[in-house]
Amino acid sequence: MTIKRVLTLVSIPVLLFVAFLIGLAVWVSGGSGQNASDFIPEELDNTPYRTYEAVVPDSPLTLRHFVSELEEINVSSSMIMGEREMVLVATQATKLAAERLADEIEKTGLNLSIVYLGHAHLDHSQGASVLKRRFPKARFLAAPRVSELQKLRMGSDDERAIGRFGDNAAVPSVPFEPLDSKVIMLEGREIQLWHDHYGDVGLGHHDEPHTVVYIPDLKALLPNDILYYDAHIMMGGSTPENRAKWKAQIREWMKMDIAVAIPGHVPRKSTAHMTPKGVFEHSLNYIEAYEEALASSETSEQVINKMLQRYPGMEHTSALYMGTYINFQEIHKLMNNPRLELVASYLPSDFVRWADQQLFEASKDAANPH
Repeated sequence: MTIKRVLTLVSIPVLLFVAFLIGLAVWVSGGSGQNASDFIPEELDNTPYRTYEAVVPDSPLTLRHFVSELEEINVSSSMIMGEREMVLVATQATKLAAERLADEIEKTGLNLSIVYLGHAHLDHSQGASVLKRRFPKARFLAAPRVSELQKLRMGSDDERAIGRFGDNAAVPSVPFEPLDSKVIMLEGREIQLWHDHYGDVGLGHHDEPHTVVYIPDLKALLPNDILYYDAHIMMGGSTPENRAKWKAQIREWMKMDIAVAIPGHVPRKSTAHMTPKGVFEHSLNYIEAYEEALASSETSEQVINKMLQRYPGMEHTSALYMGTYINFQEIHKLMNNPRLELVASYLPSDFVRWADQQLFEASKDAANPH
């Protein structure tokens, strides 16, 4: 048998195997379980946006709490309003939610001067693309560490937003410029910025920076994703050290005279009966319940099932699933692709764990400065 004949006989099965792998990859890539239309609300909750008045005499400041719909993961945006100017905290996750937020801002007739980002997660930053177009004179600001992370993640945030929200993705990302200050002044009134607090992490380091916004005139606390209410909390990436500091912060706030506490995520219907005490207790109790579930479970499914049983019918379940898959470094499950999970189920478990570990390290490396 000639060498040419041998090579031909060998190359045929190799080519067939390569063709099979390509076909399998194409089939898997078309199996995304997420439909962008799932993130567009069919109807809007008619619960009025709550407005809070100043508790300090003669202060012109008020606060209006905008919340997106369940399909838009119930993101909070806080409109801090004076008589002429407005400061906005958090910008929404999707294009349609950000457009409705922009409509609410326009209705006030106030000048949007500053858009502030408390932490560098896309569900609070992506809407800036809409607001930048609608309010071109506004300044987009964040603490230096938050600004650095948000700029680093802009490319991957856009990819993830498009993958999740499709045509409803608010892209491209707008950079938030660094503001190295502990206060923002609004018509002569002080808005305090408490930097380097602990909250949800995701793929960041355990000390992922969060800036808490505090408005003395309203005794209002705006901590973004350090607090949640009537919603599952993103616990992914948190560590025992991170969670201990996270809980300690909440316990300290419970000792303060806080009149308003705005959680990062809350169902709009729940805002009607929301109180600072309720927000603090829900967040603290949830973190402790999650720690119990994590300590007593061997798999992500066990953690998820325990939390679903502990909080039946509670919204924002995507945070529970995503966070738990991150904690178990099961990156292939984060891709929301049933075909990929089917293929993974036929592969050796050691290989799947190895592949997940490589993907996890690569994703974490890309999301954090070196």
